[in-house]
Amino acid sequence: MNAVITNQSKFISLYSQTVRAVVCWLTPKRVKVYPSALTLGVVVLAIWTRSLILSSGAPVSGAVLTDFAAFYIGGQFLLEGRMAELYDYAAQKALQTDLVAPVIKDGILPFIYPPFTALLYAPFASGSYVMGLLLWWAAGLLALGLSLYLLRQELMPSHAPSTKRLLLISFLFFPTLAWFLYGQNTALTLLLYILTFVLLRRGHDFTAGAALGLLLYKPQLAIAMGVVLLVKWRWRALIGGALTAGAWIALGFALNVAAMNEYLRLGPLLLDQLVRLEGPNTTAWAQHNFFAFSTLLFDSFWRPGAYLLAAGLTAGALIGLAFWWRRIAWRPGTRTWDLTLAATFALGLLISPYLFLYDLMLLLLPLAIVWSHYFHGTGGRALDGGPLLAWSALLYVATFFGSFLSLAQLQVAAAVGLPRVAVQLSILVIVGWVWLVARMAQHSVLPELPDPALAAS
Repeated sequence: MNAVITNQSKFISLYSQTVRAVVCWLTPKRVKVYPSALTLGVVVLAIWTRSLILSSGAPVSGAVLTDFAAFYIGGQFLLEGRMAELYDYAAQKALQTDLVAPVIKDGILPFIYPPFTALLYAPFASGSYVMGLLLWWAAGLLALGLSLYLLRQELMPSHAPSTKRLLLISFLFFPTLAWFLYGQNTALTLLLYILTFVLLRRGHDFTAGAALGLLLYKPQLAIAMGVVLLVKWRWRALIGGALTAGAWIALGFALNVAAMNEYLRLGPLLLDQLVRLEGPNTTAWAQHNFFAFSTLLFDSFWRPGAYLLAAGLTAGALIGLAFWWRRIAWRPGTRTWDLTLAATFALGLLISPYLFLYDLMLLLLPLAIVWSHYFHGTGGRALDGGPLLAWSALLYVATFFGSFLSLAQLQVAAAVGLPRVAVQLSILVIVGWVWLVARMAQHSVLPELPDPALAAS
């Protein structure tokens, strides 16, 4: 009996201590924030689960973790001394099917990157596929954490959320979760974007250009910034970019001349091949750029029209970007410069001819830049509680539901016997957000003074 009483007393004491600890931990701020964050997290996972069901019409069904397979086999071709076969899709399929069967059944996730990227993937392909994936995830999380740390140090006040909290918050943005679950390389791209931005902001043009030049593994993502640097004639940055890009190309030829020549031959044909391989369902679900927008509108009944519209939107955006920056003074650290560059990064994603849902994770940079200038808001209203808040909320929602809405439009059109046509709404929302941020940059009411930290340096 005494033992029972003793055990009950210990249990009551432990329960009281637990309740006291929870009460102390649940500050008023946490009570407001944490339930919303938990709800958003549940919604993100629910939408991802639903996406797996809807992706059954794609060449690769249930495409979780399978993108890493392309990187893994690229590294394996290098380790096995088979670089001459790197773009032999039959050889790729044979190796890939053995790795991730039965996830990949009839399709293939082709390795379409330059030969020199095999050097990056080789360390993750030296062991088993599962071990390589775990190491790849760890490297991606490290890159994302470093990216957020650099942004926090550069832009945020001292009382801003910690880097760890920012890392957790970033996973409430649907493309971030998509990057992680697909096993993609977007975290590395984000790190290079942020390095370019921070270095340009601090006046280190050459190293900023060198960081941008490292994006040669996805050169389409550097087009917009290349135009800006050319228009503003930031020649040190252009030289830095040219040197690192040239080093990548030389490395590719050093690894295998035949593979590099084959990549250069396939490059102009790759986009059309991918469109034919994917079909409208995968384009609607996965791609978010001017090319996908045009393809979903016209490709089902007028393919040349789709290409014409895509070319027109891309050329118009680049020309508009060039004329826009001619009117902007190059004064790093000012509000106008920061916001204009934020809009440039966002618009540059749409210019890219091949941009997947997970690549929208790169919007974390322009969103963070804008947030840093409206961190305190006006009158306690987030992002001033006006059009910027509304468009940012639309942007957040569009990354969740844009793909679902496009697929629904295709299904409705097919059900009523019409051509399979859809409007990729995420493109319209991103363009609207870019337009608003650009206008806010040009109509700045704050003094155009450089950041104090920059002035001190």
